[in-house]
Amino acid sequence: MAKLRILIVDDIPSMRLLMKQYLRSHDEVVVVGEASTGEEALKKAQESQPDVIILDMSMPGLSGVEAARKIKSQFPNIYVYLCSAYELKEFRELNIDSPADGFIQKSSMKPELLAMIRKELERKHISNLTS
Repeated sequence: MAKLRILIVDDIPSMRLLMKQYLRSHDEVVVVGEASTGEEALKKAQESQPDVIILDMSMPGLSGVEAARKIKSQFPNIYVYLCSAYELKEFRELNIDSPADGFIQKSSMKPELLAMIRKELERKHISNLTS
């Protein structure tokens, strides 16, 4: 089975490292790159063609939500997950119109990343069967 290619985007280096270490502990995942800004995420998305981008919601410059909009318009086949310290309920209360495919809460990151990996591997497997 093909590996799930993931790009990590967060302005906090220690958060990127934590996500990268956790994701690399799964044999079915390959981290294809990292970025610290929304602008850099757009460039890296084009260069690395990931299956999934995990994108911090609150970054200086181009926010995660704005970056998600641009990424989804340029690369509609890339799945984008916003990552935030907000809880999903708080995120919804902010009434942010987001094009993201999912939401990962930083306080419960490991189980949510694992659920995302499983979901996207299944989606990729089904996509490969139908292509």
